Amino acid sequence: MDKTLKIILASLSTIGTIAVIVVLWELAFKPLLISDKKPISNPTPTISPSPTSSPSPSNPSLSGIPLEERFSSGDRRLFTNRNNPSAEKGIAAFQARNYEEADQHFSEAVKTAPNDPEVQIYLNNAQARKAGNPFTLAAVVPVDQKPTNAEEMLRGVAQAQTQFNQQGLNARLLEIVIVNDSNDPNYAQQVAKKIVNNKDILGVIGHNSSSATAEGLKEYETAEIAMISPTSTSTSLSGNVFFRTLPSDAKAGQFLARYAIQNNMSQVAVFYTSTSNYSQSLKDAFVKGFELLGTTTVIDMSLPNFNPKNTVEALETQVDGFVLFPDTDNKIINLALQVADANTRLSNPKPLLGGDALYNPATLKLSQGGVTGLVLAVPWFAKNSYPYTNLAAKRWGGRVSWRTATSYDATKAFTKALSENATRNSVLTNLQQTNLSSNETSGEPIQFLKSGDRNTDPLLVRVISNSNNFAEYDFEIIKD
Repeated sequence: MDKTLKIILASLSTIGTIAVIVVLWELAFKPLLISDKKPISNPTPTISPSPTSSPSPSNPSLSGIPLEERFSSGDRRLFTNRNNPSAEKGIAAFQARNYEEADQHFSEAVKTAPNDPEVQIYLNNAQARKAGNPFTLAAVVPVDQKPTNAEEMLRGVAQAQTQFNQQGLNARLLEIVIVNDSNDPNYAQQVAKKIVNNKDILGVIGHNSSSATAEGLKEYETAEIAMISPTSTSTSLSGNVFFRTLPSDAKAGQFLARYAIQNNMSQVAVFYTSTSNYSQSLKDAFVKGFELLGTTTVIDMSLPNFNPKNTVEALETQVDGFVLFPDTDNKIINLALQVADANTRLSNPKPLLGGDALYNPATLKLSQGGVTGLVLAVPWFAKNSYPYTNLAAKRWGGRVSWRTATSYDATKAFTKALSENATRNSVLTNLQQTNLSSNETSGEPIQFLKSGDRNTDPLLVRVISNSNNFAEYDFEIIKD
C-alpha cells in the first residue's frame, strides 16, 4: 500500500495531492482511530419519534409550530402527514363556517380512512356546530412527537364523543378541541394557558406524559377547570381539579412488588431513568413495596456510561430478578430491551418484570427475543368479557390499546358530568361524584377517590410469543 501511495502522490499536483490526502484520511485512516463500538440504535420502525433531549424553548412558536396551530376543532390538520382530499375539503368548509358542507366532506373522509380518529372528531364537531351551542372539551395529545400515542388516545375520545352525539343533551352535542402539546412540559404549560382563556372549554382530557400533565395541571388548578388524564400515572400528580382513569404508579409498583415476592425473588435490580417523572415514580413505588421483604439494586439507564450488557453480566450472581421501568423515550426503551436481551444470554436467566411503557407489541418487536415471559403491570386488558373490547375492535378495525380504553373512559366521565347549563364548576362538582357502571365504560366501573385516582387496580400480564393476533408478541393475563 505504501508503494502505491508514493506513485499516486508523485504524479499529482500540489492541489491534487491535498485532495487525495483528505479523501484517504476520511475513508481509510480516520475510521481506524475511532472506536469500533456500535452506538445504541434508536428504534424507529414501529414506534413514534422520541422528543428532543435538549431543553425546549418557552415559546412554542420557536419549535416550528406556532401556538395557534397547535389547536384544531376542524379548521386544520394536526396530523399533517395524511393525504385525504375529502378531509381537506371538510377543513375548508369548516373554516368558512359552512358546517353542513363540512359534515358531508368529513363523512366521506371517515369512509376513506375509518381508522383515523382526527377526521372522526372533526365530523362530530361539524355536526355539533351545525346543531348549535355545543359543549366543548379539550383533548391534549402529543401529535408531532408521539403520533401513535396521540392517535390511540384520540380513538377513545372520538368513540365516546360519537356515542354522546347520537343523542346529545337537550339538543346540544359535544365538540372536542384537539390540542398538540408535543409531550413537552414547556409546551404543555403554554397550551394550558390558552385552554384556560377559552371560556367555552369546560374540561380537559390529557395530557399524555406525567411531566406534561404536571405543568398543565398548574394552570388548570388556578382556573379551577377539571382535567382527566387517561395516561399519566405519576404519584406526584394531585390537586383539586385532577382526575385519572387508570391506576397510579403506587398501585402498579405495589402489585409488581407483591408478585416478585410471591415468586421467590428476594434480590432484584431495578432499571429506571431519573429524567422521567413517570419512571422515577414507578421505581419509588416498587422499591417501597419490595424492600419490606427484599433488597434492591437501582440502576439509572439515563446515565451516559450505562451499558446494558455489562451491567446485566455484573449482576448475574447478585440478583434473582430484573425490573424494567423505562419511560416512553425510544432510546431508553431500547436500552431496557437490551437489558432483557442480555438476560437471555446469561447461564441462568432471571425473571423479568416491567411497567406499562412496554405494553405494546410493536415496541417489544424491537427486542431480540428477550422479552418473552416479561410480566407487566398494566391499566387495562382487552378481556372478551368486556363489551367494549369487541365494540372498539369493530369500530377501529382491530384490538385497541389501553390508551384508547382509558381515554374512552375519561371522555365518558366528562359526558356523564355534563348538564343542561354546564359550567366549569358544575362539571368539576359532578366529576367528584362520578359513578359509572361497567356497561358505560371500557370494562370496569368508574369512581374517583378524593385523590382523583380511579378506584381500580392494575392487571398483571405476561408477554407471550407466536401469537395469532400479532406477528411476534402478544399478552396473556395472569390469574390471581
